[in-house]
Amino acid sequence: MITKRRHWFAYRSFLPEFGTMKRFTDAGVDTVCFFPGNTANSLGQPYSQYPAVWRWFDAYDFVSLDRQIDDLKKTGFRNLICMVDLNSPEWLSRQLSLAHESGDSFTHLTECLANPRWKEAVMRYLSAFLSYCETHHSDCIRAYVLACGHTDEWFDHNGEICGLLKEKAYRKWRGEHRLVPEPPPSAAKMNEPDYDGLLFDPARSSAVLEYRRFCNELVGDSICEFAAEARRLIRSEAEIGVFYGYVMTRLGAAESGHLDYDRVVRCPDIDFLISPGSYGDRAMGGGGGWLGCSGTEKLAGKIHMHECDQRTHTHNRALTPYVSLHVPHWENSREDLAGIRREFSLALLKRSSLWWFDMWGGFYREPELFEAFRTMKQVYDSRIGLPSIPVEETALIVDPDALYYFDQRSQRQKAFQPEVRKKLNRLGAPFESWCFRDIPEIPNLEKLKFFIFPCQWEITEEKAELLERYVLNNGRTVLWLYAPGLSDGRSLDPERISRWAGVPPETEGLAVRQRDGWTSAFLRSPEQLTPAMLKELARNAGVHLYTDAEVPVYADGHFLAVHSKEGGAMTIRLPSVVRRATELFSGRAAAENAALIEWNFQAPDSALFELDL
Repeated sequence: MITKRRHWFAYRSFLPEFGTMKRFTDAGVDTVCFFPGNTANSLGQPYSQYPAVWRWFDAYDFVSLDRQIDDLKKTGFRNLICMVDLNSPEWLSRQLSLAHESGDSFTHLTECLANPRWKEAVMRYLSAFLSYCETHHSDCIRAYVLACGHTDEWFDHNGEICGLLKEKAYRKWRGEHRLVPEPPPSAAKMNEPDYDGLLFDPARSSAVLEYRRFCNELVGDSICEFAAEARRLIRSEAEIGVFYGYVMTRLGAAESGHLDYDRVVRCPDIDFLISPGSYGDRAMGGGGGWLGCSGTEKLAGKIHMHECDQRTHTHNRALTPYVSLHVPHWENSREDLAGIRREFSLALLKRSSLWWFDMWGGFYREPELFEAFRTMKQVYDSRIGLPSIPVEETALIVDPDALYYFDQRSQRQKAFQPEVRKKLNRLGAPFESWCFRDIPEIPNLEKLKFFIFPCQWEITEEKAELLERYVLNNGRTVLWLYAPGLSDGRSLDPERISRWAGVPPETEGLAVRQRDGWTSAFLRSPEQLTPAMLKELARNAGVHLYTDAEVPVYADGHFLAVHSKEGGAMTIRLPSVVRRATELFSGRAAAENAALIEWNFQAPDSALFELDL
């Protein structure tokens, strides 16, 4: 098992963008993530421009792999991160369908994970692929990313259906959990919530919650199983990564299979978790952030891999003469520069790895960006090893258990943790995110003054005890959204809400009440939450606000970063006097022997300050 994990600053693309690769290596970037894919993407186009490696049962074209690696080395990359495509090639899907079995793991992940024939074939491929890589390419492959499911991110977007083999696995799971024998609920039942058109009731729809838990544990078990096999086959110093833990996602975390997060993040065979930057807060003025809980991953000893796949204004839109992408993107060169500086600053402040994902080519063309990459790489290499000194006083707490309750297709989901994080990004102060079960282990718990619980409708006796012991004291302010304590894990009862909110559950608007040693703030309609509300609550809780502007602020004891869509002068208040503050992108002095930084922002702009205390 690896005891010291590495940080990566890398490039990634599906396409052999050799010109762009050379510009990255010239800028000092010596690490690349590549994908010898055997399958097609969500648009039906091949992931890889090289021939597939996995050709048939126990038949492999490793010459294709050798060629791809050789091309990368010639471009100047010394460190390779290899994605391992565990999805079903078309021929495997067709072969399994002859036996009336689902074999398309891209569209029906858990159906395949419950199929012994699928798993055996994929395990044999994994063994052959890794054994070949370790024998022939251990000089350059530093890490492997195990990829499977929809978009290779371990998603199970199959409409919550259940075939024969998966039903057999579910019945076995119920027996192991001492639950009465029951068939899986129908797809229709899985989409008929009991409460407010949004949530399921454990008393009326226990089968829905149990089946969802089974599906998520099946994904989690399988990830850990594949990781254990990979660990057995590779060098001890080689690392293993996985796309997982999307609890801040826009829709469908339960159906996607990402709610076994607490366990997967602590899997000893996994070294880093990957997720793309937040899709809901990428535009100028937004704060980004990834789809998992960064505090949770730090507690588990993982170094997050921040996938920077935000589309620049030059990104390639035409995959083929017939297939084009039409997605939100940054609008011009100024936005591109401010955007990549923001994403880099976030990664540095969180001490995460990152790769610049040139997804379909054309993302990085302009000379100014490569000058920025050169500077960023120098800053990253010289400072990423500095120990993080937490200064945040605000905590966002996500409870994966609560996400099982959601109607997975309701657009109202977005109003909870995804939108709350988006609004917190405009607090003007740093914050950290954890899963509920992490609360007793939060390292700077005594410094946290403001807690936000966006989805805490399940409060069992055990969770109530944890809240009362670790959170609801010391003069803290706690913001509850929607229906805190609605469920005790066995049933729904709106009368329970007032115990935590301090006001009747039907109370409209933001209601703030003094409690015994803490302050409760309750907002029944999360859509009404604003950055101004959060600022006022944080200020009254004693949180240090770095600026009055509604802008993203990332900070720790060494660094401070601010992103702004608007131009003009901004006053930034530091928690204490610093001897010197230096803006690292420009090299300009920002303050000396002062607790204020007066900085003139372009429109838009991102500034990264190093603080000499």
